[in-house]
Amino acid sequence: MKTPLDDVRVTLLLARLSHEAWRLFDGPHAERSAILEVRNRYRDFLVTVEEALLTTFVVKLASLFGTHRDEITLHMLPGVDQDPEFNDVWDRGRRLHKYRSNAIAHRNRAVTSHDFARDTGFTYDDLKRLLDDTCALFDRVAVKHGARGVLDVSCEGDFIQMIHDLTASERI
Repeated sequence: MKTPLDDVRVTLLLARLSHEAWRLFDGPHAERSAILEVRNRYRDFLVTVEEALLTTFVVKLASLFGTHRDEITLHMLPGVDQDPEFNDVWDRGRRLHKYRSNAIAHRNRAVTSHDFARDTGFTYDDLKRLLDDTCALFDRVAVKHGARGVLDVSCEGDFIQMIHDLTASERI
């Protein structure tokens, strides 16, 4: 039977993978020129994927900072509020949750365009730090309860292999 601890772990794993894949499109990387070549060649498709990855990342991570009783959030983790880092992580996560609620999940006509950094006060580094800090918080709580933490997996290898496969197929 899946527990709230399991659900939070999977949510963090999906947030981590979505963030990593999203940043591979725009972030610094040794394969930047090949990534841009493929991105430009398949622009119509990949711009959709890139936006979906950002949305998935924000929705998944922000979901852990909800305040409704029926939501699966960090508050469901036993003893999480006793962790010395909890309040700081929670406050930053609530800012992301507010942004998600106003600009992604419950959009209205008043929200015609948005500047993520301005609207939230987050930079790309701040988003990564919130993700890392939330994963670390979860891992500390999980270990105390004899459970495993968030798996340390990466999609970078698959992404770069796909880039190489697509650039090689053009040269044939």
